[in-house]
Amino acid sequence: MPSLIGVVVFAILVAWWELPKLKEKKRTKEMAVFITLLLLGTGLYGALGMNVKLPNPFLLIKLVYGGLY
Repeated sequence: MPSLIGVVVFAILVAWWELPKLKEKKRTKEMAVFITLLLLGTGLYGALGMNVKLPNPFLLIKLVYGGLY
């Protein structure tokens, strides 16, 4: 649990550092991608920290490209 709190605090610090720069340059699409990836990564780490069983991402790749090999 302490590592989860550390990751959340670190994500907040990274957002606090980067978002004003992106906003100043009016990079709205980059801000949206940044926020999405930051929340996705933090959320996945939080799920792993709480022992939630996550699917293997290779299964999706295998489903999409299954007919190629």
